[in-house]
Formats: sequence, C-alpha cells, structure tokens
Amino acid sequence: MPASYPPKGPHYRSQHQVVCRGFMFALLWCVQISWSARADEADIGKLLKEKGVAVTETKEVVTAVVVSDGKKLTDADFGQLGRLVHLKSLDLNNGLNNERLALLADLVELEYLQTNLAQITDDGLKPMARLKNLRNLKFFHPGPSFSGAGLAHLAELPHLQQLTVAGSLSFNDEGMAAVAKLTRLQEFRTWHGGATQEGVKKLKELPNLKSLNLGQRLTYKPPACPTDETIALLVDLKSLEMLQLSEARLTFTALQQLKQLPALKKLTLEGIEVPKADVERLKKELPMLKIEWTEPNDTYLKRIRSLFGGG
Repeated sequence: MPASYPPKGPHYRSQHQVVCRGFMFALLWCVQISWSARADEADIGKLLKEKGVAVTETKEVVTAVVVSDGKKLTDADFGQLGRLVHLKSLDLNNGLNNERLALLADLVELEYLQTNLAQITDDGLKPMARLKNLRNLKFFHPGPSFSGAGLAHLAELPHLQQLTVAGSLSFNDEGMAAVAKLTRLQEFRTWHGGATQEGVKKLKELPNLKSLNLGQRLTYKPPACPTDETIALLVDLKSLEMLQLSEARLTFTALQQLKQLPALKKLTLEGIEVPKADVERLKKELPMLKIEWTEPNDTYLKRIRSLFGGG
C-alpha cells in the first residue's frame, strides 16, 4: 500500500511546527522592525520640528520636509534627515554642502529635491546617483564652484524628467553639455545662468524634451543669450511642446522660425522687448500656437539695454 502524502506522522508534525514557528518569528521580527523604523521617523520628525523645519507625515512616516534655513541645522541633523527613508519631497534652503549632500544619498524614495544657495561642487553631486526615484531636481542660486558639469553623474537616473538650474553665472556651457546627457529629461528650465549659444546647441541631444524655459544670462555684459541667434538653434528641438523665453530683445523674423517646431503648442515671451504689432503678426502667422507676451519691466529693460544696446 503506497505511503500517504504528505506524511502525517509525529516527525512531520514536529517539522511543520518548527517551520510555522520560524515563519511567525520572521513575521513578528518584520513587524517589529517596521514599527521601530516608524517610531524612529516620528522621533526624527519631532527633532526637526523643534528646529523650525516643516515636516509632513503620511501614515506615520515622514514624506515631505521643508528646511527654511539649513544653516540652523548641524551635520548631525542632516544625518538624521538622511534616515527618513520614506521621504519623497525635500526643499532645502541654505546650509547644504558636499558633506551634507552625501548624508542624504540613502533617501531612496525621494522624488522631488529643491535646493537654494547650496555650496556644492560638481564632484559633490556623485552621491546623488543613488537617488534612483528622483524625478524633479531644482538648483536655485548654487555656489560659484558649481558649473553644472557634475550633472553628468546623474545620467543613469531612470526617472529624472525635470531639471531647473537658475541664479548663478557659474553655470556655464560645460553644465549645458552635462544637461544634454540627461536624455530622459522632458522639462528643462534655466535663467540667470552663464550659458551661451554654444550651450544651447547641446540641447538638441535631448530627444524627449517637451518643455524649455530659457531666460537671460546673469550679466550686464555681452554675450547675451537668448537672442535672435538662439531662436535659430531652438528649431532643432523638434519634440518641444512649450517654450518660454525671458528678458531679451527679439525680432519678428527670428520668432517666425518657430513654425518649424511641429509639436509646439505654447510660446511664452516674458519681458521680451518686441513691438506689440509684431506679436499680433506672430499670432496670425502661427494661429495654432498659444502666445503669451509681457513687456519688460524696468529691471528687465536695464539688462536688455546693457546687452543689446539702445536706451
């Protein structure tokens, strides 16, 4: 008579009990670890709140942090911040340097990172390559040691689609060449930087770019960028759907070239010196394109006249 299967003898019951106990122990251990991690995050959130940091908690874990003045935090505080493994959004104003940025490299769920006045170098960006879920990255007023060339370290980030770099003349054409290596980008914004037409040429290497915001360089001395010459370069960006140009003097003849962009749906001319009559002509010339135009304010006019001449 064939043996029964599965076996039901005492030996089997003993093995079965061991397996079940092992499974229950593992389950309890996971629950304990999860509870401990949540308790740790709650403690870290409380610590940060006491130091003036805005903390958002979702389902008992910290998911968003806004640091209004990072100079008030210590290196140890940044170390604690780097333990918030469920953090999805981080806004850091002031106080960020290479060492502190490295402490944040384990924020594996981080999707949004905004920095202001970060004193970081291009090599200091290397640890950011571990932020595999990063989707939107913004650098406002980065320090003079940041040319943007270090952005090339982020070329393998699988989800990085939006990038902003603004407010530093040190962000130059090397930085633009590095941006061109971030081939998954769908949106790029830069203004008050140091890039020239040579840098703009590199953007044609971004096959998925749908939205571009290109503002004037942070200078009162030539060369200017954007200019009419820039428009001739932008017509190579065939995937563009939205384009914003700021703080420049442009002509109808140059802007007319934008008809060569088959996917373009919206054009924003912010603080652009161009005759109103030419804007109306452009709207008639490109009826399928939504065009928004504002005249330059006094601050914009000062820069435009310094760069383009006239008064």
